[in-house]
Amino acid sequence: MEGWEPSTVYEYDEQGRLMRSTPESEWTDQQVALLVALEEYEAGLCKRCGTALEESTDPAHDFNNPLARAVYLPAPGTPVQCHCCAALERSEQQTAAQNPQHPQAMLHAVQLVRRG
Repeated sequence: MEGWEPSTVYEYDEQGRLMRSTPESEWTDQQVALLVALEEYEAGLCKRCGTALEESTDPAHDFNNPLARAVYLPAPGTPVQCHCCAALERSEQQTAAQNPQHPQAMLHAVQLVRRG
């Protein structure tokens, strides 16, 4: 990607002294509006499953509500194992002793490596 540098407008008095400098905004109004909209949208999602909280917290969708119009059930063919998450879990278990007070503070990374 090509970089973009905002320009700055400088204003001087009659003696040539700098009186004011006004940098151009790095974000357009449209870009700011899009980022705000994205932030608002993401705030309305469940942090675990990504479903809209308005839908997923509706009492009409509660599994324990006998009058519920619809309920969440496991999808056919699930659960499935994410092998990347499994590798992360193995790494976490293998290194937990290195920082027993705060094992969750350890940052782990895995990569897909061809065998053979």
